Amino acid sequence: MNLTDEPSPPGVFRFAFAAVAFVALTLCGSVSFAEDEPADALKPAASDAAAPSSSCAAAGHTGHPHDDPTVCDVKKATPPNKTGSNAASDLASKLANPTAPVMAMNSFLDITQNGGSAPGAHRASFTYSFQPAFPFPTKRGNVIFRPLIPIEFGAPYVTTAGTVDTAVAFGNISLDTLYGKTLKNGLMVMGGFSTLFPTSSKSELRADWALGPEVVLGYASPKNGNVYGTITQFTWSFPTRADGQSVGGQYFYAINLGQGWQIAAQPVWSFSRETKVLRFPLGVGFAKVAVFGKKKRQPIKLGVQLWGYAPPPDASGPEWQLRFTIAPVIPLPWKK
Repeated sequence: MNLTDEPSPPGVFRFAFAAVAFVALTLCGSVSFAEDEPADALKPAASDAAAPSSSCAAAGHTGHPHDDPTVCDVKKATPPNKTGSNAASDLASKLANPTAPVMAMNSFLDITQNGGSAPGAHRASFTYSFQPAFPFPTKRGNVIFRPLIPIEFGAPYVTTAGTVDTAVAFGNISLDTLYGKTLKNGLMVMGGFSTLFPTSSKSELRADWALGPEVVLGYASPKNGNVYGTITQFTWSFPTRADGQSVGGQYFYAINLGQGWQIAAQPVWSFSRETKVLRFPLGVGFAKVAVFGKKKRQPIKLGVQLWGYAPPPDASGPEWQLRFTIAPVIPLPWKK
């Protein structure tokens, strides 16, 4: 393919396909559980934690409200004129807390503008990622599995000739395995490991196996439910890259505005020891938890974020990224 030509298929068709996959896979991933049981919000707002509803108090939960795995009845948990209001704010706060035992079917659609000095580096790419959260509450903490499954459209890579080409490919799957909780004082603590699997269908985009420790530290306010924190991981690649070590993760924040609205973002950053390249985006965004349906109420988190990368790319890399999020929330099938 001539690298000076527009990549095929055209960007508009890649975007359309990504958008359709984004909606279809997300909805299909949530229908089966949503039909079994109403996915009501979990409990009253964190600001009301000092006076829990009778249904939550009956569960015997003591500690930070984000650690309560009980699915409470919204109509019992809040007065009729506030149904869904406090509950939506509380659920939005829990969804922003990576230690909370909430099962969300996260889907991300990323639109990335790439740049750099290499020929053909200035291109747009699209990625659909599916990241469900599978929490398993225990008496002392929560075990949470988060696989990330990406599909890439127009993903750029540098060829051996030093130019940039693109590919449509199934991406490399990663898995976060974590254990921890949010303490009564709001401190979030988790530990575990991150695993990267070389599953890309395009050899030029295929990663090596990678494994390493992962730590979550942050704070979830028991008063207003605001959440701040970081996820940090250090991974070693094997077996072919001796210097294939990298540090990465996310910093995240969520500031509650009421009625399920938040100022929130979770930018992903990375540093490679092998290439000495730092990708550190500054991010801002908004999120909203909305509840659909009257009989079988389905909470869904919707969000949009904009990330700007600093420093700018050298040979090739992202300049800015727009992320759309849709995340249906479902009851834990294994929790009575």
